[in-house]
Amino acid sequence: MELSPLEITQREFARKFRGLDPEEVQTFLEQIAEEMTQLVQENTDRAAQIQRLEAQMRVHQEREDSLRNTLVTAQKMTEEIKANASREADLLMKEAELKAERLLEQAHRKLAQVQAEIAEFIRQRDLFAAKLRGLLKTHLELLDFQPEHPGSGAEPRQGGGTPGGSPA
Repeated sequence: MELSPLEITQREFARKFRGLDPEEVQTFLEQIAEEMTQLVQENTDRAAQIQRLEAQMRVHQEREDSLRNTLVTAQKMTEEIKANASREADLLMKEAELKAERLLEQAHRKLAQVQAEIAEFIRQRDLFAAKLRGLLKTHLELLDFQPEHPGSGAEPRQGGGTPGGSPA
């Protein structure tokens, strides 16, 4: 059963002879409600942050795909240039060889540039993935620290343990 901060603050308890101090109980419930409100807000903020990071990761992935396509296109262009240079070499041997060498050098420079950009995007993606893993680990640790039964007075769960002690 999930409790909202409002349910915690509005909870009524039966009065018994020599029971608990109602003001102390109410103060404690209000503290719990405030902390729960803060945790809910933090969880919402983290979910929004995860969505932003996932969107950034998609953008980086699209850029990487685009760069890979550019690399394939550059490689195909290099092959076509070689084929054209070979056909033209029969008619104008020296002129065709000079032209093909210049185009090939340009294609190799472009290829090297694209490969460097791909390597940088892969590095950025790996860094982003590591940060996302850390963020997810932090969220899991926060979830593990949540009380097993909110409002029951049990100690927070740490590492999957059981609540300590019983209510007085």
